[in-house]
Amino acid sequence: MSLTQLEIARHLDMSERNARDVLRNLGIDHRQSSLDEIRTAYIRDMREKAAGRSGSDQASLTRRKSEETEVNTALKRVQLHEAIGLVVQSQDAAEAITDWSSFANREYQAGITKLISEIQIAYKIEIDAKKVEDIAGPTIERIKGYAEKLGCDLTESIGDVLSTEVDSIG
Repeated sequence: MSLTQLEIARHLDMSERNARDVLRNLGIDHRQSSLDEIRTAYIRDMREKAAGRSGSDQASLTRRKSEETEVNTALKRVQLHEAIGLVVQSQDAAEAITDWSSFANREYQAGITKLISEIQIAYKIEIDAKKVEDIAGPTIERIKGYAEKLGCDLTESIGDVLSTEVDSIG
């Protein structure tokens, strides 16, 4: 006697549509198989899935679990480094870069001023401070601008990394 998909669905406690999909995925022709054979194949397939040894959905789930484990491990590492004082907040690093740039620029300007003075004294000449400023000023401004850019890039890239990690976990 040939079984109907509705009979199989009722026996396996699922919709007729779901039973059709299950039979197709199992490669079973319901007209040539007994209810016992179908049930046994279905139970074995469910065991394989539960054990993590089946299909692309399972591979995707396994990959997501692996990624989640990696992220959790990385987060714990960051928390450990934070607890022992090895983590620097991106805003603090950006401020440190900007502060260093300001200090370095003041030192460069002082050095240039001293160099001009020493040359004027040694060679008894007058150096046009405006010409020196026209050359040194843009250099100092580029250093300042680059430090500010590094600081902004640092804080923005940290935000990008965090949002990407959150997106990949979800």
